Amino acid sequence: MSRIPYPDLSQLPDEMQRMLAGTPLNIVRMGAHASQAMFEAQGRLAYAIASPDVLDPKLRETAILRVARLADSRYELHHHHALARVAGLEENEIAAILSGDYASLDPLLAAVAAFTDEIVRDVSPSDITLERLRALVSDRVLVNIVLTVGNYMTIARLIAVTDPEIDDLPLAQLPTGR
Repeated sequence: MSRIPYPDLSQLPDEMQRMLAGTPLNIVRMGAHASQAMFEAQGRLAYAIASPDVLDPKLRETAILRVARLADSRYELHHHHALARVAGLEENEIAAILSGDYASLDPLLAAVAAFTDEIVRDVSPSDITLERLRALVSDRVLVNIVLTVGNYMTIARLIAVTDPEIDDLPLAQLPTGR
């Protein structure tokens, strides 16, 4: 059972009820405790992150898996392990990302994972880690990684505080809002 009850959907504004009708996720239901403006903004950010135009899905899932592991978020791992496979990551790559042993990874995935580790643990990456990633991606991609990590750190904290039940089935794809 979650640490706090889910909101009574019938008491939410019509627009929030409409938005919730399309999702089975307990964390989204829990997020409906937020104000309508915050709930809608979080939804727009989540949809943007899901777009392959924002981040290559392999890079996105590499960063999210590291956030989930570092936050010890079983809920995020439940969904994003499956989503990482959908994004094209192989089981050996997922295992390396989750273990923190990046030696066998493609240099780009290793750089994203190491960068994520440092911004989660230390707030700012070392100059070496930053330059290693900048040599492989544009500054736009780098900033999109930072914003993705920040979003999933926020979600991991919402999960840690509210402890929603893990959904029966992991997501087959991230919702895009389209």
